[in-house]
Amino acid sequence: MERLTWQLYIVIMIGCFTRVLLQSEENNSKLSDTKHETGGMNPAEQIFTRLFKKRRVEQLDAVKGLLAMKSYEKQYKMVTAIAEKVFAVIQGSRVLLEGSDYIPGISVFPEDEHTLDALSNILENTALFGDVLLRLPEISQQIFSKKHEWEVLYGWSLNFCSQTNLLDRQTAKLVDLVNQELNYTERQPDYVNPYRRKQLKSNKTSKDDAIPNKTGKKKKKDYKKGPRMTLGEL
Repeated sequence: MERLTWQLYIVIMIGCFTRVLLQSEENNSKLSDTKHETGGMNPAEQIFTRLFKKRRVEQLDAVKGLLAMKSYEKQYKMVTAIAEKVFAVIQGSRVLLEGSDYIPGISVFPEDEHTLDALSNILENTALFGDVLLRLPEISQQIFSKKHEWEVLYGWSLNFCSQTNLLDRQTAKLVDLVNQELNYTERQPDYVNPYRRKQLKSNKTSKDDAIPNKTGKKKKKDYKKGPRMTLGEL
């Protein structure tokens, strides 16, 4: 009986130790995720990234409004207007940053207000056009085919954003998908633009609905002309 009690005590202790170990691993995992999100950032960087994430939510709402437009022509005009504004801002901000001491991924987080504004403008506008491009790829790439300088500038801004280490995970994933969509980087074997797939399915459904059933009409016409065969005749 005494031996059984001692064995039971050992089992209980092992169970307690296991729970403590699992809790410790869970806490370490959460701490690691937090460090990944902030990257050991100073308070100014943390405020900057929080504001950026808030801005991203607003941008996604705006893109939803763009997708709600039923007319292709209206969407095309709107995307063109967005692109004109986006790339004008990116180009101006690029000039300012290249004239400063800031080097993405190397320099400390800038304190100069003009540098911060330029940095914010590039991150926000690059992400915004990425949202548009992934959701309306045909329109966006058609615009790029007419404005090659925009495509070159966008490639630069995507690379710049990746080097800053200021992107949250969701935006970093967006940048990666855009790079693959535009073939700026090699596409992964399992790469798929989920929005392009949805759009193609939607377009196919619309086309199928629009095409009249010629076969059905022909059968109906033949049915009226010829005599009906009965089971007895078969």
